[in-house]
Parts: sequence; C-alpha cells; structure tokens
Amino acid sequence: MSAWYERDRHGFLDDDEDRVVGQLSACASSADLDTPSDQVEEWRASVSLMHGAGADDEVGRRVRTVRGAVLEVPEIAHVVLEYDFRRRGLRLDAVLLSPGVVFVVEFKRSRLGAADRDQVMSYAVNLLEFHRVTREWAEAGTRIVPILVLTGDAAPPRVPLAPPSFAPAPWSTLLSRPLQCAGATGLRDALRLGLRNSNVALPCDRAVWLASPFAPSSTMIDAALSLYGQHDVSAIEAHAAPKAAIDDATREIAGLITHALAHGEHRLVLLSGAPGAGKTLVGLNLAFRAKDASRTVFVTGNAPLVQVLQTALKASYAEKPGGGLLATGYRHTKDAIGRDVGRLVRGAATFKIVTAHAFLGTRGAAHGQEDGTVVVFDEAQRTYERGREVLRQRLEDHEADLILKAQRSQFPNGSVVVALIGHNQAINRGERGMGAWLEAADRLGWRVSAAATTMSLLPSDHPSTTQVIDPLRFGHLDQSMRFYRNDAMERWAAAVVQDDPMAAKAHAAVLGSEGLPIRLTRNLETARSAVRRAGERSGIIASGQARRLGAHGLFVDHKPDIGAWMLAPSSDFRSSNALETVQNQYQVQGMELDHTVVAWDLDLRRSATGWAAYRLAGASWNSDRAADIAKNSYRVLLTRARKGLVLFVPPGDLSGDDETRPCEAYDAIAAYLTACGAVPIAE
Repeated sequence: MSAWYERDRHGFLDDDEDRVVGQLSACASSADLDTPSDQVEEWRASVSLMHGAGADDEVGRRVRTVRGAVLEVPEIAHVVLEYDFRRRGLRLDAVLLSPGVVFVVEFKRSRLGAADRDQVMSYAVNLLEFHRVTREWAEAGTRIVPILVLTGDAAPPRVPLAPPSFAPAPWSTLLSRPLQCAGATGLRDALRLGLRNSNVALPCDRAVWLASPFAPSSTMIDAALSLYGQHDVSAIEAHAAPKAAIDDATREIAGLITHALAHGEHRLVLLSGAPGAGKTLVGLNLAFRAKDASRTVFVTGNAPLVQVLQTALKASYAEKPGGGLLATGYRHTKDAIGRDVGRLVRGAATFKIVTAHAFLGTRGAAHGQEDGTVVVFDEAQRTYERGREVLRQRLEDHEADLILKAQRSQFPNGSVVVALIGHNQAINRGERGMGAWLEAADRLGWRVSAAATTMSLLPSDHPSTTQVIDPLRFGHLDQSMRFYRNDAMERWAAAVVQDDPMAAKAHAAVLGSEGLPIRLTRNLETARSAVRRAGERSGIIASGQARRLGAHGLFVDHKPDIGAWMLAPSSDFRSSNALETVQNQYQVQGMELDHTVVAWDLDLRRSATGWAAYRLAGASWNSDRAADIAKNSYRVLLTRARKGLVLFVPPGDLSGDDETRPCEAYDAIAAYLTACGAVPIAE
C-alpha cells in the first residue's frame, strides 16, 4: 500500500476524524512503527484542520478546515495522506490532486524554518524526478506546488503568502520555494493561489497516480553518474582499460536482466572485482542508465558513499560555473541556477539508492509496483547471518535468503538480483560473504550467472562450487582504478597482510620505480607534511579499533561528516585536507583520496607466528580471535590512495608508564613494514 489513507473529495469529506486517525494508526502499527502520542496528536491536528476545529475566543475564529477548503475549492479532487515513498523511510503528510496542480503538503506544529522548507521542497523534487505519473503530468503543464502548514496552538493566525515563482528548467513546473501558511484559512488561500498559477486543466486520476512506478528522469541519471565519475569520489576518467571493462560488464549484465525478465526467470548475477575496480560504477550504470533502469533499485551497505554522493550533488550546483549537471542538456550559469535551486536537488540523486539493511523493511519493498524488480546490491558480501540484529530486530534467517525470498514473493513473474562482490574485504563480524548468496540461490531455486574467476574466490570445499553456473565473460573486474599508474599497490597490500614480506618488497620496488614510493614515519607531523599537495585530496585514516591513536589527537570513534571530509576545500577545517580528523575503514570503504596517511595502532601487531589482532578493553589490550577481519580492515586502509601512501607508526610511550602503548610492539610493526619495502622518511 503506497498511502495510508486515500479518498476522492466526497469520500474524504464523508469520513469523520476518528476513522481517519484510526486508519493512520493501524497502518503505522502494521508497518512495525512506534506511534508516539505526539505523532497521533499531529495527525489529529492535521485532520482536525481538515474537518473543522471550532472557534477560539483568544485568537478569534479558528481558521477554516481543509474540509472547508475542499468545499470552497472544488478543483481539489483527491486527498492522499501519509504517502509512502518506499525509499529511505520518507512519507509525505498529504498530497492533494487537482486538474493541473499537484499540491505537496507538510504539516508542522511550531514555527517554520529553513529545514522545513528544504524538506517539503525535497519531497516535491523527488516526485517530479522519480514519480513517473507526476513527471508526465508536469511535462504536459501540471504545476507542482509545495505547501507548509502550521497547525499548533502557538502558530500565528496567518503567515503572509509570498507571490509564487517557478524554478528554471528542468524544474519550471515547480514552485521555487514552498507556500507557507497557518491553519485552514491559510491553506485554503494557498490552494487557490496555486490553482491561479495553473495554465492547464488536465484530468487527474488518483488510482493512476498511486500506482505510478518510480523511475529517474534524465536529469538525475546524469547527475548521479557525473558525480561518481567527475568529482573527487573517483578517478575514472584516467583509466581507459578499466573503463572498457566496466562498459563490457554493464552491457553483459544489462542483457542478462532483459532476457531474465522477458522469460520470467529469477536470476542471481554475481559481479566480483578487486577493490577500486569499478563495481559500484557498474551498479550505478545499471540503476540509472540501462534499458531496465526504471525497474532497478541500487542497494548499498556503504552509507558513507551515499552521503558523499549527496554532498557532491549539492556542490555541483553551487560550484560548477557554466555547467550545472555535466551531461544534461541544461546549460545554466552559476548565477542562473542559484542557491535556491541547488536546494531543490539536495537528496534527489540518491533517491534510488537504498541503505542495504533497510531494504527488507516495508518501505524498501516495491509493494506490487515494478521498481525493485531488479536489485543491484553493492558490497553484497556484507549480508549478515541469521540472528544478527539489524534495525533493532534479529534476522529470522540469513539476510541473503530473506532478500531472495522477498524478491520471488514480490515478483513471481521474474526478478534479478545483481550482487557486487568485493573479495578479501570482510570487516564486520557476522558477514557471510559471497557463499551466502550461492547457498540461498540453491535453496530457493534461483539461476546463477558468474565468471569462473568469481567462483574461484570460494574455498575449494565450499558446497556452492558444485552448482551449475551460467558463465559470464565480463563478470570479474581485476584492474584497480585507484593507483592508476600501477596496480602493484593492491598486490603490495595483499602481501603485507598475508605475511609475505618478500613479495611485498618486490611490489614496493615496482611502485618506487614509477615514482610512487610507500613511505613510513614515526612522527605524525612529518606524515602530515609528506601528504600535503595543492589541488589534491589528502587525509588521515585508521582502523576503527585503533583507539590508542588518541594519544596523538586521532580519535577513531569520532566520525566526522564524510561528505565534508571528502569534498570540502582545504580552507574548511572539516576537510580531509586539513589533516585534523581521522576516518576509519567503515567510513572510507568504496572511496579514495589522492594521498593518505595510514595510522597503524596495536589492534593489528606482529607476533611470533605473524599478525595478531587485539581489542582495547578498559585499560588493556585483549587478544582478538578475528584476525582475518583485522587484516582485511588494514587491507582496506592500505588501498584508499590513488597517488601516494605514508604509513605512520607511533613511537609508543617512551616513558614506559602507559602499558597500552609499548614501544617494542610499535617498533616491530615498523620493522616489518620496512621489510615490506616501505621507505623511512628522513626526519
């Protein structure tokens, strides 16, 4: 169900308040949402406005209700309450449909602020850019009018309605800022004002509008892909060979999707690749550009990447002179677009990107519509095992099984799941890896497509290696785009964590011959100086368990805003270039910088048998059996740089008083990394 309540004007006017509120509460309960008393009161306040609220001697007669407004504005044909976007938990308070105008209405109990205006504008843009029927109506001339309504007792009796103005193309049917009003009389006047600015009287069908699929417009397609390809999130333009492999993989998988849906198949497609090889870009291509993009949702466990994409979109409007969105047909100057229009698209480019563990929630499903028929899962190896707590609930089955079951149930006539698999990247406990998908596909009768290289990543005794797999020609990406002058960095990092210093030293020598030496220092200020480069992106990164770096002012439990960290200019203290704050492996996975300082702590240290993992508990380090997770965490950290890597290994507590920072343990790490080819920086 895409709306918790929907009626034509006559049905809405006939329903009493208790019925409407009861239906909203029942829907909230069935969606496993808490319904706090203040939310019920918010609904009652909104519905009271819609059904008459009596009079108040102190402020005069209460403003007329929306019911009164609907009676006085007969063009309002349909009322929709709590419309569910099914993405990121977004719900619209109300949508009022009339011939020629779609009103997007949000209710607030207290004063209206900039955040409220941004919220309702974002909702309106999401409808215009992704809701197919709204976009088709808008292309025919229907106006999109966002309205904010104050409902609380503290609200002033009237908020003057500003004269409406419309945004430049491609949002020229959308008001450039919301109409703000208080109570029923204000809402009535706002509706009338919106209708006066409508030039058409197109028929509006509530059933057609509610059944509309979500599909991105060309504006948002170009936005998302230009962000990933042309901001500081990727260096793709520098890589002809990896780009060709990405294009081949995209075409092959897109063809499989079309075939599977045409023949009613349930198919799992596995695409594997080295870190930084472009798996995410293939996924974005499929979700935004492929033939079946309108049915496709991009699901990721990498929430920081979503945040960076979102931040980069805002920046693209504010900072790109003469361009706006690079690949669209709209060529505005910076002044023509302006900051107000930039706000319109704050969250829109990532609308088709869903947080992975929210996908199984009621707003992650497609509810009988076609979007979600194809699901692209980035970082698919991170699906959790049965019993893991996700969104405050324990998984009743393995996450991969739950997803494939849900897809088959939701789309019995065919569905495709594209799983983007990174290998040697398990950095969380409870992750089941690629094998989870193969086991689930075997149990649930899904066909599987994968490359031979992908299948070779499984242990030889894994039961899934006996499955019949439809082969992919381009199902594995092995050329990293990060260290674009030489991919020896990936091999060097692998050798370091696999206790192979001789191989690591050989790879380091290749990097050195290319003018890209791996350097090491025991002094943090020296490390900072070594990575500062004008016009390039530098930053300090460390393991999430590296808590004794706090002695050097690096606090891994503090998570700076990743969008500002990755994209803000050097003059902004929040920028990675300021080299003041540190990000951990969870925040930077899937992203890269030009130069990194990797700060190494004692959570992964040398022992008589190789690497040993530790966790800080209280005032002491305790042995941790999850050594593979610790090693993979450092592998992620060691492969975030595109141009230069500096290793900072602290000297330890020279006084010997701090038992959590023994000098000899740090010295052993530094000696090993030197044996792996790291070149000490002369102090």
